[in-house]
Amino acid sequence: MPDEGQDKGVDCNRDPRAPRRQDMRLIILTKGSIMNIIPMSAGFGARIHNVDLARLGDNPEAQQALQAALLEYGLLVIPGPVLSPQDQIAASEVFGELEEFPPAPGQIPGYPQIFRVASRATEGYTGVGRYWHSDGSFRAVPTPMSLWHLEARPDVGGDTLFTDLHEAWRSLPEEMRAQIKGLQTTHRNHVVHPLVMPHPHTGVDGLYLNVGLTNSIIGMERDATEQLIATLDRHLSREGAVYRHQWKEGDFVVADNFRVAHRATPLSPLQRRVLNRTTVRGDGAFWETAKSDRADALAV
Repeated sequence: MPDEGQDKGVDCNRDPRAPRRQDMRLIILTKGSIMNIIPMSAGFGARIHNVDLARLGDNPEAQQALQAALLEYGLLVIPGPVLSPQDQIAASEVFGELEEFPPAPGQIPGYPQIFRVASRATEGYTGVGRYWHSDGSFRAVPTPMSLWHLEARPDVGGDTLFTDLHEAWRSLPEEMRAQIKGLQTTHRNHVVHPLVMPHPHTGVDGLYLNVGLTNSIIGMERDATEQLIATLDRHLSREGAVYRHQWKEGDFVVADNFRVAHRATPLSPLQRRVLNRTTVRGDGAFWETAKSDRADALAV
């Protein structure tokens, strides 16, 4: 098993003469400091170093750099100290306006923006998301981003898996791409989404499938639907396509839900893990805010 969230993906299309992605560095000067952006070998995702998440609000250059990195890589892994709930919320708001959740046992009183997932029911929701999905896909306007911050780390287990939805679509056989382009999925709550979803900001197509909550595919029989979902499930898990994140306390992980899907792995309640998640509202992504600001400027 790799250490500190090492990625296990392989970029099979990489020119062997080119520098390996994980050896490349993008250094951004922000108020005299240096932000290191280190692409992962999986072909998506990047590790970000030298970022003070607790002071992001005072550094607009760093905010813009992180937003741009998320659009480029789809997944950001930022190590750091454990944040207070206030600081976690403030860092999350760099990426947009946050969803709020009703009070529930194990959640943090007074912080409805934080959805706490844990190994024990007294500390948060348990046993969720053990299948490929993007958070908030059950909403008519899907949740664009998810952000996780680890408060307590287990000794064993509790890794999170990520896979690139854009590459998953690109790497499908041409015959299957023609078969599924234009299909629509129906969630258990009757919300409908395209199976091939263009990114709302970049326009790039990617698979968009909640393996656990998809009830049907419009126009397909039940057996054919289940067979297609199983085929795509295996494709999302194909060799070299998955990044496995092994959590460390203080990790702050940001996912573009239109670019990457994720799934939880089993964790015993004998192990203590507390993972605080925030999510950006469907209409609140930073790219929507920028679009609105441009429209306001043109109207002046």
